[in-house]
Amino acid sequence: MTPQTESPTAEPLPDRRADVLLVANAYPSDQALYRNAFIHRRVLAYLDAGIDVEVFYLHPPVAQPYDYVFDGVRVTVGGAADYAARIAGTRYRRILVHFASEDMIRPVVDLAPDTPLVVWVHGFEAEAWHRRWFNFLDSSGQIREALAKRETYHADQLELMGWLLSTDEIDVQVVHVSEWFRRHVVEPDVGRATRRPHVIPNVVDGHLFPYRPKTDEDRTRVLSIRPYASHKYANDQTVAAIVALSERPYFDRLSFTVRGEGPLFAETVAPLHAFENVDVEEGFLRQEEIAELHATHGVFLAPTRFDSQGVSMGEAMSSGLVPVTSDIAAIPEFVGHRESGLLAPPERPSALADHVESLYYNPELFHRLSAGAARRVRAQCGPEATVGREIELIGTGE
Repeated sequence: MTPQTESPTAEPLPDRRADVLLVANAYPSDQALYRNAFIHRRVLAYLDAGIDVEVFYLHPPVAQPYDYVFDGVRVTVGGAADYAARIAGTRYRRILVHFASEDMIRPVVDLAPDTPLVVWVHGFEAEAWHRRWFNFLDSSGQIREALAKRETYHADQLELMGWLLSTDEIDVQVVHVSEWFRRHVVEPDVGRATRRPHVIPNVVDGHLFPYRPKTDEDRTRVLSIRPYASHKYANDQTVAAIVALSERPYFDRLSFTVRGEGPLFAETVAPLHAFENVDVEEGFLRQEEIAELHATHGVFLAPTRFDSQGVSMGEAMSSGLVPVTSDIAAIPEFVGHRESGLLAPPERPSALADHVESLYYNPELFHRLSAGAARRVRAQCGPEATVGREIELIGTGE
């Protein structure tokens, strides 16, 4: 990216130094509860801290901008021209960017180059094309599509992210959600070190997901709540682990609750309909509904193929569920094996089943890991360790 440092606006911009703009590529709504919900939790915390923050959902297909309110937060949805007009017409004290793109960054560089930026790096926007190999396995067409994007979207996007990480031409600070993701994915893939790095995980709210001591019986109640929009979430491994457990003598003493939403749901969970002790239901869940399920379960089965953190897993840990997950990507940065959860080798559903079995036969281990999970996530991902640090970074403008 080659920034233009001279603003084309002729008139001085109105000064709103107490205001902050947050721009994102998606935002939750009543129709899409999971869509970047981790950004919404930040906004609520910023508002509680007295930060006057506006939300702009940059959605290029939108021809006419419109507003909606979600959970008390007013959100503007608009295209690139609407976003540029807002940047040109308002002098913000700071602009917060989630899932940075050329459309988000260019108007700031051209129209408000003196406005400080904070850019969060969450995942795909700073990854080389091959990182999500697991999504290319269904057909040769998917592979061809990925290879085509390698020289178009991915090359341009990584060039933009490399510039943001390393530039001193604008005032920009970069927040990574895990140290593993920064060191092993982002910086190697963009080929640049981060000049002003911060490592701040996504927040896990212990008030929304309170810890309740578990009973012995809770270790037999296994919960899975996952999106079904990508093979990244390894829901096929969850299904395979349950099928493996079905061949063990204690299986009918276990119960499983499987919830999720996405185009892969029906096909993935089809084998589970054969079991009476597996409750499968497709659909969105509100945070309060998730917390209610947490209260009645003791084990959170959440394998993965690629995670920069694992927020839903952290929420379950906050409620005292023992995570049974994969020893891959950033997961070990947030789960200590046999300290706050159980880690299975990647692509090993039988090992996931073995971990569920170990909790079934060892109530003492279950209770120790349940308490350890709740302690670990509060110390590492609680509000003080996450949005509290972000609020310091943003400042209240007072």
